[in-house]
Amino acid sequence: MKNRKTMIAYAVFIFILLLLALYLYYSYVIQGQKQEESTAILKAKQTAGLAATDKTWKSVWTETYWVVEGTDAENRKIMVWVPFQTVEDGADIPQQGTQGVHSELLQNGVSEEQIRTAIISANPDLEIVRLLPGVFNGEYVWQLFYKSNNSYFYQFYKFADGSPVGNPFQLPNTLQ
Repeated sequence: MKNRKTMIAYAVFIFILLLLALYLYYSYVIQGQKQEESTAILKAKQTAGLAATDKTWKSVWTETYWVVEGTDAENRKIMVWVPFQTVEDGADIPQQGTQGVHSELLQNGVSEEQIRTAIISANPDLEIVRLLPGVFNGEYVWQLFYKSNNSYFYQFYKFADGSPVGNPFQLPNTLQ
C-alpha cells in the first residue's frame, strides 16, 4: 500500500512539473508578441493621442502593422495603425519617428461590428474565419479571411466606408 501511495505522489509531482514546463514554454513563445504589442500601444499613445486601449490586432500582408483601438483624451473612439519593420536579427520594431503612424476617429470609418454585419448580410453563406484591420495597397482596410464552398479567400474592405477593395484572393484548395 505504501508503494502505491508513493507512486501516486510521484505521478502527481511529475504531472505538476509538466504543467509548469508547458506554462514556461508558452510564456517564452508569446513573450516577443506581447513585447511588440506593448511597444505598439506605447507608440500609439505617444504619437496619436491614444489615452486608453480597448483592442489590438497584428496585421501582416505585405507590411506589418499593429492596429490599436481605444479612446483619446476626449473619450472618443480611435483606431491607430502603427507600422513595424523587421530588423537584421529578425525582430519587428516600430518604424522610427511618427512616419507612417495613422490615426482615425472610429466615427469617420466603419467599426468591426458594422463591417461584420454588412459582410454577413451581403454574403450569408460565407463563414468568417478572421476579420482584422490592416493596410492593403496603401489604404486602411478591414481584412477578411473567410471560407465559402470549401475554399478560403481574402477580401479587403475600406475602413473609411466599408466598400470592397479589388476582388477576393482565393487560396489554393487543399481541403479535397
